[in-house]
Amino acid sequence: MNKVLSNIKAKFVKPDGTLNGKIVSGAIGLVILFVQQLALCFGFRLHGDMNAIVGLINIVLTTLGFIGVMSDPTPVEIPDQGSAKKE
Repeated sequence: MNKVLSNIKAKFVKPDGTLNGKIVSGAIGLVILFVQQLALCFGFRLHGDMNAIVGLINIVLTTLGFIGVMSDPTPVEIPDQGSAKKE
């Protein structure tokens, strides 16, 4: 069990000790979907316009995905022209 927990922690925390934003935002989105499906399994119905509620959940998930992608962008490196071989 400790090995499983350490593997999960390794996914959520980078080697430098900061949280991995992509994994955290994805996990939060999955937890929201899990709670929604669990509520539906037990017959819990949200009152109000269901399309508006689904739209709100989709906005939250999209925002989390955007934050996850943008939290740790990888810089693009352009090679020097002087280091290229001349033919």
